[in-house]
Amino acid sequence: MSRLFVVVCALTLTLSACSGGDTRTVASAPTAPTDLAAVTPGAPGVSGPTAMPSPPRNETVDFRNQLETKYQTGLNRSASTTAVDREGEVIWLQEYIRYRVSGCDHGTAVQRVMTQIDGGAAGAGCGATPTGTAAVTFSSRADVVTFRQLLETRYLQMNRSLVSTFVDAEGAAIWTSEYLRYRTNDCDHASAVQKVLTQVDGNAAPATCVPVFAACSYRFSQGGQNVPSAGGDFFVDIHKMAGTGACTWTVTNLASSFMSQVTPTTGDGFGRVTFRVARNDSARRTGNLRFSYEGGSITHEVAQASSPYTVFFNMVDGNRSSAAATQCEVRGTATPCTFTANADLPGALTYNWRLVYSYGIDKTVTQSSTSNSFVLTEGCGGANSTTDGFDINMSMTLTIRNDRGDEAVVRSGEGTQSALRLKVFRC
Repeated sequence: MSRLFVVVCALTLTLSACSGGDTRTVASAPTAPTDLAAVTPGAPGVSGPTAMPSPPRNETVDFRNQLETKYQTGLNRSASTTAVDREGEVIWLQEYIRYRVSGCDHGTAVQRVMTQIDGGAAGAGCGATPTGTAAVTFSSRADVVTFRQLLETRYLQMNRSLVSTFVDAEGAAIWTSEYLRYRTNDCDHASAVQKVLTQVDGNAAPATCVPVFAACSYRFSQGGQNVPSAGGDFFVDIHKMAGTGACTWTVTNLASSFMSQVTPTTGDGFGRVTFRVARNDSARRTGNLRFSYEGGSITHEVAQASSPYTVFFNMVDGNRSSAAATQCEVRGTATPCTFTANADLPGALTYNWRLVYSYGIDKTVTQSSTSNSFVLTEGCGGANSTTDGFDINMSMTLTIRNDRGDEAVVRSGEGTQSALRLKVFRC
């Protein structure tokens, strides 16, 4: 992220700055998210020309949701009502700040945002935005709060239904602005959230993630990246914002389990780094590429969608119950532990089971067939067995493939699948 907001200015607030509750009563009206139609879902920031590299829309919304929880459970604030839903609130605040940072005055920024809400296209900024270590004129606290009040009025005019919130309008405006200040000063999502919530607790504003006068500064051309479950080859561009002479950056792959072939791994100045993401046959997952350089580092997050298929399996201890279990008790000489799979992949399916555990010796049991059932038969009295039963962890991996080349994988102890174990007794 570019270090656009280089001074805390009026937004470095204490807890008391956002302590007031919004107790206004407004007319009931139907909700509808159509005012956000101009924003491309999943794209970083908003549509249209922009001088401020904005965080991905879903991350700003996540911050707002965490702020809601903080006000409710951490500060014990009372609930009030508003006509502006959380998503609309953060998106339009972010858009207002984009115009202000890009040189627009308050009135112009308000007018352009309202034009977008009415279905118009997003506008460009009003002038050049300073970069690097140059100071950026940032909208005052009063202006941001005023815009949030005008946004409330516009939503009421559109007959939006009331929604409940624990965050008053002033708090939402100020803390969202502060979150964006950290994001544009090289902080990743988690760091920005933590730094803002520290201020909400009444502490001084923590420093941004890169010193104001760092020797080198970089930003990405895009925010976090969403990739499909199928995986593939992708890239991220890194831009040098400040620093003279050599400002060499080095890439560290923090998600080597599913991201690979990162190239190049080092550079100086602008660089396009390509990487490969493996196919995801399980739950949604995220990984990071960290770019380190003299004076700091920035992190690029890659979020990969979950498998489009629903796959799971159950284990049943036939000697005890027909219900799904996480433990199979081995009390007899031939105790069956039955696994049954469920999957919604189309076509003809092949089930590949692989069970690993250690009972006296390391054991790996496999089965590949068109049957969705797998039976492990184990006997009592083995190594470490006791009268009270000795627990042995099991690791089951089920890979299902269809005749079209689709594949889904599920593992015990991951996602919604419970960890499994044997409980072995003396005979």
